[in-house]
Amino acid sequence: MKRTTIVLMSTWLLFGCDLKAPKINISLKEAPAPAEIGVKLDSLHGAGEHAGAVVVMREGEVWGQWFHGVERSGGDRVSGASMFRLASVSKQFTVAGVLTAVGQGRLALDDDIRVWLLECPYEGVTVRHLMQHVSGIPDFYMDLPIPDRGFLGIADVVAALPDAPPMERAAGAAFEYSNTGYVLLAGLLERVYGRPFEELMMAEVFEPAGLECTRVWNLFSKDKDWLHKTWSMEGVDPNAPQIDPTELDGVAGDGGAFMCAQDAARWNAWWTSNAAVPDSIRLQAFQPAVLSDGSQSDYGFGWSLPDAHHVAHSGGWLGARTWWWRSLDGQDAVVVFNHTGSEYATEVGRAIRDALW
Repeated sequence: MKRTTIVLMSTWLLFGCDLKAPKINISLKEAPAPAEIGVKLDSLHGAGEHAGAVVVMREGEVWGQWFHGVERSGGDRVSGASMFRLASVSKQFTVAGVLTAVGQGRLALDDDIRVWLLECPYEGVTVRHLMQHVSGIPDFYMDLPIPDRGFLGIADVVAALPDAPPMERAAGAAFEYSNTGYVLLAGLLERVYGRPFEELMMAEVFEPAGLECTRVWNLFSKDKDWLHKTWSMEGVDPNAPQIDPTELDGVAGDGGAFMCAQDAARWNAWWTSNAAVPDSIRLQAFQPAVLSDGSQSDYGFGWSLPDAHHVAHSGGWLGARTWWWRSLDGQDAVVVFNHTGSEYATEVGRAIRDALW
């Protein structure tokens, strides 16, 4: 994929903004049974408009889950163990790493990031600012030159800080979605723990949370492939062409997490209560940023805040289309995993949510 194409994709997708998809016929009657949702998803799959996995939780339990398509071109059928690229839904996992470090007393939410990122020229930026997308740091990393190895990494983005563009506004002045900010969070965590981001996330977050098929992956990972890894595909046909990683796929933090449907309930439970992060810290993720003029954004830490009782996030990169919506009490959730470039993943999730609640 050419660099210009990558930049165009990132401009439109922003790794997390809802895709403006044309409407499809996904009308569901009020309070449908799981079987009725399954029939509708079967129909959408047959029409080439849906593939992947969908998980619905009600009253704290998995109420329904449905699987369609194959893990890769000519590969096995999608199942509960299939691991999907989450794109910008990965940001909540990066936040979990930060909150875990805060819970361990390794750093504080209002630490100046220059405590850890000594190369940083930006003044007054805190860890909290990065997670809330209010840092004022330009979203520059996708414009960096590509190293001779052929792809960017987290360390390359951190190393570019001394020559990065100047701040666009003071920290805390305005919300501006920034993938660069979350790559810097990953780099900051590597400094805090003295380990690669992939390794520290597995040891400090995923394993303690009991996640069995969730991980960070990028082009620096030792294993380029593994059992049940889904590959981005150009459509739902079982033999549709696969989409290779790009020169930007050596970074992580803004994206890079993979997860299976079997882990969705466990991860939803982590955000409800967990032993690693006290509630006094965890609940701050669901509070809007208060800007310097006294107004509020509609974004917390790695979660959009659509209303007072729910949080959500979407993601899109290569073939990945992910949507996660949950109630703050963790009782209800809809999660859509897709790896076929579907324009309808968010619409599918919202239709199910609206029919059930």
